[in-house]
Amino acid sequence: MKTPDDRLKDLGKRLDTSLSQHKGQGPDTTEGSAAGLAMRAVTELFVGLAVCMGLGWMVDKYFGTAPWVMLALMPFGIAAGVVNVMRLSKSKQAEEVMGGKGPAAPSVKDDDED
Repeated sequence: MKTPDDRLKDLGKRLDTSLSQHKGQGPDTTEGSAAGLAMRAVTELFVGLAVCMGLGWMVDKYFGTAPWVMLALMPFGIAAGVVNVMRLSKSKQAEEVMGGKGPAAPSVKDDDED
């Protein structure tokens, strides 16, 4: 029967062995980074739209033209959001998550016989 001191030493050795095996491996953060990047893209779209619509609402309230200026600025908000997402897709963070390059388009065999 092992004494408590022997059991503690044995546990310490097993922990040291386990830690040395896992020391070189870091946590896999690719999935979390991809989810964070997707959330940021959605946020960029929403914020672009919300800012332009908010400005339009304030102008409408000031001039009493509701809802026409807000509706006129809505496409600009969507365009601003899309531009921000495109800029995000070319960022260093996106390149790290996607492995240095964007997704390649699949090749399609041409089956038309002219």
